[in-house]
Amino acid sequence: MLKKIVFFYGPKYNFRRRLPRNKPLTTISELAIYSDKKMREHTFKIQGKRGGDAAEKQEERLSVPCLVAYSEQYASISESALHSFLSFIDQFEVESLYLQNPPAHLAAQFRNMHSRVKVIKHEYKTLNFESLKRIDREYQLAIIGQEEVKRRLLTALYPLAAKKLSKPLVLLFYGPTGVGKSETAKYISGVVGQKLFRRQFSMFHSNEFAPYLFGGRHTGDSLAKDLMERESSVILFDEFDKPNPLFHSAFYQLFDEGIYEDRNYRAEVKNAVIICTSNYASAEEARERLGAPLFARFDAVIEFRPLSDEALGVILAKSCREEAELLTAEEREIISEEELCASLRPHVAGGGDGVRGVKRLVREKISEALLDRALRG
Repeated sequence: MLKKIVFFYGPKYNFRRRLPRNKPLTTISELAIYSDKKMREHTFKIQGKRGGDAAEKQEERLSVPCLVAYSEQYASISESALHSFLSFIDQFEVESLYLQNPPAHLAAQFRNMHSRVKVIKHEYKTLNFESLKRIDREYQLAIIGQEEVKRRLLTALYPLAAKKLSKPLVLLFYGPTGVGKSETAKYISGVVGQKLFRRQFSMFHSNEFAPYLFGGRHTGDSLAKDLMERESSVILFDEFDKPNPLFHSAFYQLFDEGIYEDRNYRAEVKNAVIICTSNYASAEEARERLGAPLFARFDAVIEFRPLSDEALGVILAKSCREEAELLTAEEREIISEEELCASLRPHVAGGGDGVRGVKRLVREKISEALLDRALRG
């Protein structure tokens, strides 16, 4: 009989901390393999028996002191076993049950045991006033050439730091590529002290994006499941402008209430920052392309402008310094940081590829110089 039932919603590292240390742990994948093996053995025995043989003595049920299911392991169970989960585990003597991010239809089977189920939700670190002060001090050093963004960003982040929001803070960044939009999301995540949760929307094609957003088979990937497993309160939807507009409605409830639901999972995203990046040229274009219903759900729409030649020069000097620090003593005799920077300065002025383009030029120039020396040697 189940003596303890724990539902944990959150990332794996914290779920592991909650598991008992004084009991042997059996994962749901291991139990599924064991069950399949016993079923095959039983079928083989039945097929080998003759009609007149005596009935086989029923085997004792396997004792399982602590059964554990990690998020990714539900895929190891068949659809039928998942929908009749209680019947599945009733084949065994399970004492304690720990489930990480159980699918909604699995959790619903424990409705009649509500008083015995302990629900634990991971508490995410979020921005506070000290975070805002740090951003105010450091932003222009971390993200070069976007001084005007800082004030708008801090203004947008204030309600979250002041604990005045009951939903996620949703921001739209727009502007050309390589000017600091994604880097700003990474920087904010670093200020909070967490690993950024990032999904690159341009990598999805329409035929695979629909099941990812709305949920398909429980064995497949889904955004709701990924949001439940995330380690950060800073969420980046990169290149949000790339998917088909037909998918925009999937984000309404998430942006409004911090709830993201598909056919298998229900993710709660409270006290979080959701940053959507795009390459729109203006707020008006963003409104037209995204549509008024979705555009109105952004708490702030922030422009990132093309980098000035002065900013590109600063980025070039920084990139040359960082790459030079990676060189060996022998390689530094071949490449002068000052000469490298001077030779590339005319090539980055008015550069349309932004920070990425500058860094690529620096790496290519260094590789070219080292290659020439190697070929001559």
